[in-house]
Amino acid sequence: MSSPSFPTRKISETIIDFAQPLLAQVDSTTSQETIRQGFLIAVTIWNAFVMDRVNGYSDYQTLMRKQLGEQWEANPVIKALVERRLNNFADDMRLVAEHQVLFDANGYRLRAAASDPYTSTRR
Repeated sequence: MSSPSFPTRKISETIIDFAQPLLAQVDSTTSQETIRQGFLIAVTIWNAFVMDRVNGYSDYQTLMRKQLGEQWEANPVIKALVERRLNNFADDMRLVAEHQVLFDANGYRLRAAASDPYTSTRR
């Protein structure tokens, strides 16, 4: 299967946009670790959808459902991320290969690297 064309927008900008249901809850009292964990959740959901679509199954999403239990459906933020992935970002098949959340006086920044899941050796 040949690789699709990928968006030109930086993956870090895309993930920040995608993660808005989580980031909308961030305020001056939110710890750096909580922000890091929020991005980890967002990237995990993002990548699960990519890998399942690339491989033609739902194993990654099924595993996430099992690990999250009732929160998969009951947690409004997780539900919003899943819906956003399906409705707003369904055609973006970039895999987030790595990410890092950095903090400075202005808040947080996300550094992320995308990879082509169709050529990835870790499928």
